[in-house]
Amino acid sequence: MYEFKAQEMEDATDGFSPSRLIGKGSHGSVYSGVLKDGRHVAVKKQSLALHDDSKLRNEALILSSIPPNPCTITFLGATPANNIIVTDYMPNGTLHHLLHLSAAPPLCPRRLEIALQLAAALCHLHESNPSIVHRDVKSANILFDAEWNARLADFGLAARLCDDDDVDSKLPAGTIGYIDPSYTAPGMLTAKIDVFSYGVVLLELVSARRVIDLTQSPATIVDWAIPLIHQGRGLEICDKRIRSSIYTRRAITNLLGVAARCLSPKESSRPSMREVVSSLQMTHPWTLDYVIEMVRSMMRRKKSRFSGAIVSSGACGDNGGGGGGNNFSKGRLLVREILADITLK
Repeated sequence: MYEFKAQEMEDATDGFSPSRLIGKGSHGSVYSGVLKDGRHVAVKKQSLALHDDSKLRNEALILSSIPPNPCTITFLGATPANNIIVTDYMPNGTLHHLLHLSAAPPLCPRRLEIALQLAAALCHLHESNPSIVHRDVKSANILFDAEWNARLADFGLAARLCDDDDVDSKLPAGTIGYIDPSYTAPGMLTAKIDVFSYGVVLLELVSARRVIDLTQSPATIVDWAIPLIHQGRGLEICDKRIRSSIYTRRAITNLLGVAARCLSPKESSRPSMREVVSSLQMTHPWTLDYVIEMVRSMMRRKKSRFSGAIVSSGACGDNGGGGGGNNFSKGRLLVREILADITLK
C-alpha cells in the first residue's frame, strides 16, 4: 500500500476546502484533489465526529487486496495515521444521480452496458482469493469514470469470507431497500447477499424508480416489480422517458428475468455472478437498432470533446467558408472513434 504524506493530502485538497467537497457518507467525506504530478484523485477522510475508524481502515485493506479491474474503483494509496484513502477520481457522478436527477436519462443500450459492467465487478470480487462480498451494492455506490464506464466503489462494509474469526465485519449491514432480508446473522453472509442487491439495482436501472418510494404502493421496488415480471408484464416496469425497439425490449426482458432470479427468496436459487455475466453476454443485442442507439449515446458522451463537429449533410456545405471542412474533419474523427469503441466492445 502506497502511503501518502498528510501534507500531500492537505496540498492536494487546498486544506480540505469545502469547495473541494464532492460527497459525504456515514464513514467520511470525499474531496477532489490534484496531486503534484497532476493526477486528479478522490480523497476520502474520516469525519471528525466519527471516532470509529474501522470502516475506513477496512476499506483501505480490502481495496489494497483487490487485483486491478476496470469495473472497480482504483485504489492509489492511503495516509493511515490520518484515516485517509485515495482513489482515482470519477468525474461523472453516480448511477443514482443519472437515473433519478439527470435531465438526460441513459438509453436502453447504455443501461444494459452498466448492468454488465456491474456484474463483472461483482464477479471479480466473488472470485478473488479470498472471496470478497461488497455488502453495500446500490446505485449511489456505482460511479462513472471519464469515459462513462461504471465502476463499483465504497468498500467500507466489504468483508472477506475467509475471516472466520472476524465476526464483527460480518454482522448484517447494508442499505435498506437493497439488503437481502434473509441476511439476519453473521453466519448468513455469502456472496449471494450481493447477488440479491444486484437484482435490486437491475430493477432500478430498468425502471428508474426509487428503491423505496412511500408515495407508491407497493412502496418497495421489489414488491412492485417482481409480481409484474412473474405475470409476464415486465415491460410495464420500463422507464417511460426513453424509447425502446423490439431488439432492446428483448434484452430488457432477459435482464428482468435475471433480476427475478437474483431476487429469489431461496438463496440457493440465485445465480452466481459468473452465471449472470454469461447470461448478459449471450443476449447482448448486437443488432442494427442497438448499434444505432449506441452510436447516438456515444455521440452524446463524446460531443464535449468535439463540440465543433457536425455529423450531418450540412457539415461540408459552403456555409461559413473554410470552417465547414474543419467541422467535417472533426466529424469524421468522431465517427471513427465511435466505430472503434463499438469494435472494442
